Amino acid sequence: MAEARRLGFFVIKIHGNQYQMAGIPDVLCIRDGRAHWIEFKRPGEEPTRLQVHRMRQLEGVGCRTTVACSVSDVRTFLEGVA
Repeated sequence: MAEARRLGFFVIKIHGNQYQMAGIPDVLCIRDGRAHWIEFKRPGEEPTRLQVHRMRQLEGVGCRTTVACSVSDVRTFLEGVA
């Protein structure tokens, strides 16, 4: 999240609870009126089927999404959407 802020994004951590849609990625990064979503996983872990489904839904409405395992992954993704 610190790297996204350093790159000039407004960053929101999504805290899952009973009032939130299941499967939404962990972090929302916004800049220039565009939303970019990041799902964080440990190295070797994969997103669940529901998480993949939600990311595809978000991409279907024009958002960019990624799965990140490191700060480097975040940097590469966010620099690529700038």
